[in-house]
Amino acid sequence: MQFPTFITMENVEVEVLTSVIGAWCHTNQMDPESECARAVTTTALDLMEAGFRTRESLSIALANALHPDA
Repeated sequence: MQFPTFITMENVEVEVLTSVIGAWCHTNQMDPESECARAVTTTALDLMEAGFRTRESLSIALANALHPDA
């Protein structure tokens, strides 16, 4: 059995995450509590763990992850 790993986040990183996800939900007219938004949040958390921890870098990395051919 594999247990999930959790990153430790500073307050500013939580603010970055919520800001980026909030903007994505607004742009895509998506309810933040929807399954789709939760999947995007999971992707964003993975990206933050990989080192994308500013609004700009996370937004760009998330857009690339969600639409790699764009």
